[in-house]
Order: sequence, then structure tokens, then C-alpha cells
Amino acid sequence: MIAANKPPRDNFKQRHHAAAFTVLEQFSQGLIHFARNNGGSITEEQIIKALDGLRDKEDLFDAAWVVLENDLEFIKARERAAVRHDPFGRLLVSRFDHLLEGNEAGDIEHGALSRTILQPFFKVIRMMVGMDMLQEIDGEIHAIVEAHAHEDDELRDPLEYWEHLAKEPAVRSRLNLVFARMALHFKGYEHRKKWLMQLVNDNMPASDPIWNFTEEHCIRLLDALFNDVRKTLSVPEHSAELVAKLGSEDVATLREVIKAIDADIARLKSS
Repeated sequence: MIAANKPPRDNFKQRHHAAAFTVLEQFSQGLIHFARNNGGSITEEQIIKALDGLRDKEDLFDAAWVVLENDLEFIKARERAAVRHDPFGRLLVSRFDHLLEGNEAGDIEHGALSRTILQPFFKVIRMMVGMDMLQEIDGEIHAIVEAHAHEDDELRDPLEYWEHLAKEPAVRSRLNLVFARMALHFKGYEHRKKWLMQLVNDNMPASDPIWNFTEEHCIRLLDALFNDVRKTLSVPEHSAELVAKLGSEDVATLREVIKAIDADIARLKSS
């Protein structure tokens, strides 16, 4: 169980930090060697020489590349979000699928989200929730999907399939934890809302015509993403379960975030 008030350690960042620090340690050892042999001082020429010494050690970066390549495979799977081959990604998107162009929201000219938002969306999820938690829940949901596998699944309507799976208690619990973690990052709501808009627009893949993620898009997206968190907080026994996982302080923060989103939605409806 996740310790209250203490976010899980993200080994994804630690792995890359350790790999990068190995290179820095090699460089520093080279500088120390030069300093010891030259009365404690190092010249510009010796610094360059120490750096050149690392340049010839091609295997120095092998471990770092293995870590990076393995993690990139997971990242690519999240961004593709294929219906059958990436159940976790598809379930995450199902929270706001109705806002995407071509569905209930209509076309982008009438306020729908462009499907190009999926790539920056998964980047946001990784940043806010952490790669380790995503990988853990991904594995759990794959196991749940396999347990519910049926030979007629490929013939079922995709929307119906994922709506059905998303209602499974074990799946719903895990998805709620992901979005609760994400919602905690909106403690400074107005500031974080602007940050999200900037991040999405800066990472939007090239499209024709160019589409911008506006404040209204952002508000409606957050409302959809955190709707189940809102429902959880409204039921005392479910809210108590969230307190056990996150701590009372974080749950109080979630209530403030939902309150701010509700105020934004009310403003949109009145305008």
C-alpha cells in the first residue's frame, strides 16, 4: 500500500539519474587525478584532456542506453494507445473519449478536442503520476484483461468493450488512483491550469490545420478526467479508502481542486 502523504519513489527517474551520474563520476575522477599530479590545480587543457579520455570509452554509456531503450518502449506503447494492444492507455483515454473529435463533441470547429492531443496527454500523465506507478498498474490491468478475455472480444464494439471493462471494480480502483495522483498536481489550480495548457500546446505534433488547446478545452478535459475522483469524494466510505491510500491532507487538496474545476464549469455554462 502507498504510504500516506508520501508519493511513491519513481525509479524511472532514479535509473536515469544513476546512469548519468556514473558518467559524471568518471569525469570527476579524471579531474582529481590531474589535480593530484599538478599540485592541486587543473588547467583548461587538462579539463579538455579528461573529457577526451571519456570520449574513447564507448562502453561507458552502454548501461544508460539499455535503461533508456527499455523505458522508451513503454513510452511508445502509451502514446500509441491501440485499442486491443494497449488496454491501460485506452482506458485512460476512455475518461475523455467523448470530448474527442468524431464522437459526441462533434468536430474541432465546434469545440471538440483534436486527436493530436493524445501524445502530449500521455506525456502529462508520465510527468504527474510517475513511470513506476504507470508500469505497475499497466501490468495489473493487462492481467485483468487476460482474465476477462473472451473469444468474441474482437467482434465486440470497441466503445462497449472498454466501457464494460472500465466498470470492473479492480480496474476502476486503479484508474482512480492514477487520476487522483494527477489531480494533486493542480493544488495551485489557476497556475497549474495555465501550465497544462502551455505544456500541451508546446508538445502538440504538427497538424493541418494548426489546433490550439484553449482554456475551455482544458477545463472540460480536467472535468472529465477527474469525474470519478469527484464521485469517490462524494461517497464517505469511498472517500475513506482514498484517505487510507493518500492521507487526509492529500484528500483535502483533491476536494479543493474539484471545487475549483466545478467553479470553472459553472462559469462556462453561464457565459
